[in-house]
Amino acid sequence: MTQAAPDPHKKRRTAAARMTHAATALTGSRVVVVADQRDVSRLLASQTRAALGSLPVVLTFDEADDLFALRPDLVLVASDEDGTRWRELAREFEGQFRLVLASADATLEDAADAMRLGMSDMLLLDCTKRVLAERIAAMAAEAFRRAEKQAAKPLALSVACEDSIDTDLVTVRAEFGVLARLELDVESLLRTTLEYVLHKIGPTNAAVFLPTAGEDFTLGAYVNYDCPRDCVDMLLDHVGATIAPAIEADPAMRVHRGDDALDELMGEHAAWLTGCEAVTFAAEHEGEMLAAVALFRDDRDPFDSSIVRRLGVIGEVLGEQLARIVRVHHRHLPKDHWDKPEERNEDPPLAA
Repeated sequence: MTQAAPDPHKKRRTAAARMTHAATALTGSRVVVVADQRDVSRLLASQTRAALGSLPVVLTFDEADDLFALRPDLVLVASDEDGTRWRELAREFEGQFRLVLASADATLEDAADAMRLGMSDMLLLDCTKRVLAERIAAMAAEAFRRAEKQAAKPLALSVACEDSIDTDLVTVRAEFGVLARLELDVESLLRTTLEYVLHKIGPTNAAVFLPTAGEDFTLGAYVNYDCPRDCVDMLLDHVGATIAPAIEADPAMRVHRGDDALDELMGEHAAWLTGCEAVTFAAEHEGEMLAAVALFRDDRDPFDSSIVRRLGVIGEVLGEQLARIVRVHHRHLPKDHWDKPEERNEDPPLAA
């Protein structure tokens, strides 16, 4: 099993996002245009500049995953020829960004689908440039107001309701949310997750298991803090064979303290964790388990309630991003390949 050392200087951006970063620094990424037809993208870009005084970032549909890195307030999505790609994009980013469908020949069906898919408005391109600029200015102003209001909300809540809002959890969700959204492949996401876990809860042993197309699990990533190197492979095999199925059966956040709790969790393999305590939970999305997470360390350094709460937030964000990656991956596969397991590297990444 290859142990891949972490790279602390890793740039968490896609290649295309790095290419657009210089333009973003000059013009800002508060508005992004997604279009494949060059004449449409030029029209939307020029009228956005006329309305706001700066050019938007322009992406093709193939580059749309860079929205995760750019985090714009408003996305103008041009209708494609057969209407397939804008619908796929709207499904993928529903609830993530304020999306507007831009079309010169929108039908009632298009309008109904745009509303059903959570798009906030439509922009008709068959009007004069002056009217088009005015509409973009109005949409952008509304999007900016909403974004600024949302950005100010956590601070206002923490000041007004200090007794009921755990500001530490707000920080964890914000920090890890940004890191997770910038990871667009599973291995990088799992490495980032475990690195962040170490940062927030201190040294620990940890493993993340991914369900396969069958009934078993594969090791996705792990951290070896204090286990002897000559037995870590065997330990991970036992953990994967016992703990991962147990998490699938009981996906809630659980703390396992004492020999009896470990016996119940691992059965005959509990001896491997003698003198330890463990935390287990599932990273889920819409009721589907996407990963099983197990952490264990010496019971003289227990997992306290604040750690468990942080892990709960991390698990929620991890589940959301895993689901997003699955949608991105499926979007680029023919539908008859959606249920086929992806070929994986046999060596999981070692986060630390």
